[in-house]
Amino acid sequence: MARTAMTKAKKGAQKDTPLESMLKPVLQATIKQSGIDAKEIEEVVIGNVLSVGCAASLIRMAMFMAGIPETATCQGINRMCSSGL
Repeated sequence: MARTAMTKAKKGAQKDTPLESMLKPVLQATIKQSGIDAKEIEEVVIGNVLSVGCAASLIRMAMFMAGIPETATCQGINRMCSSGL
């Protein structure tokens, strides 16, 4: 399991960092920690806060950047603060 750094909303050090740029290393770390081949991943579920449309398109882009195949599905869950924890 991996996560992005916690910062102040819209004020922290990562306020101008695109979601997919923050999510890519998280996905790569999760793949590495799990020891599985990225090509075997079938679904990615991400908790996020305040992203338009639960950030599905941005999550999808981060998946591609992390080497997860286009056959995998994604789901974004926006439960405000608790989803990111």
